[in-house]
Amino acid sequence: MIKKIRINPNWLYHQVRFEKLPNILKNNAILSKRRQGDNTITSNAWNGLDYISLSKKDENYIWNSSYRKFISSSYAFIFDEIEAIETEYVEDNYEYFQNISSLSFDKRYSVYEDEYQVKDKIAIDKVIGIKIPDTNIKYYPREFYDRKDCAIDEFLNIIDGKLQVPFIDIDNELQIDKKDIKKYLLER
Repeated sequence: MIKKIRINPNWLYHQVRFEKLPNILKNNAILSKRRQGDNTITSNAWNGLDYISLSKKDENYIWNSSYRKFISSSYAFIFDEIEAIETEYVEDNYEYFQNISSLSFDKRYSVYEDEYQVKDKIAIDKVIGIKIPDTNIKYYPREFYDRKDCAIDEFLNIIDGKLQVPFIDIDNELQIDKKDIKKYLLER
């Protein structure tokens, strides 16, 4: 079934990477790097070891948007009404603020105007839907190179019986049931 819905401007999104999806489902949660047992701080991450990055779609943010950079071309978990810290946008003095962000403080910073962060863990039962890649993007991630639908086959196989939420087309404001998503993606 496909039905028209209203997209909530306060929804938060977390990019889904196929290689991490099985562990997320096994743990019933998205975990911070430290909670995953990874203590490696990367030079381009502002969420440090203890925070999970989320994006909010805001049409006002064009250039410094984490939604546009990470979420629009990907599948993403959608969250509504979760406790998240809005980051403070940083325009300069990056190294200083990135070092502060690597530490575990409740004040968070980012080079993106639409980034939010959650400390340690987000339970998978907080997911209200799965955002599908936007239609107006210029490229698809590696999962789409061969066929437009190849990623959905893998996605459905991984979540089979483990995650019972609809797929959501943000652009067209549609909610699509799992049984209809492959056909929908091929025909849109």
